[in-house]
Amino acid sequence: MGAATESKGSPTLSGRAQDRRPVIKGAKAVFNGGKTVMVCRVRDLSQGGARLEFPPRQALPVQFELHVAGQPVRLCERRWIRNNIVGVKFVGPES
Repeated sequence: MGAATESKGSPTLSGRAQDRRPVIKGAKAVFNGGKTVMVCRVRDLSQGGARLEFPPRQALPVQFELHVAGQPVRLCERRWIRNNIVGVKFVGPES
């Protein structure tokens, strides 16, 4: 169950440029001008993106804000979806 150690800045075995840290944090996806809020969990996190878990059968736009307690609000771009797990890339500056 151990993983190979990667040096910082080198691509990981999965092809990502940055290592992801496993986390489980409550978060909110906010879109539609702040009128729509969807609760989710952050499953893992890197400097450039995250893997999020949503309740089943939720419709998520391509771009939305991710609000995580104790973290800056980040604008996200949806990169992939597998069942209720969504991979996102952070776009734009932290706010």
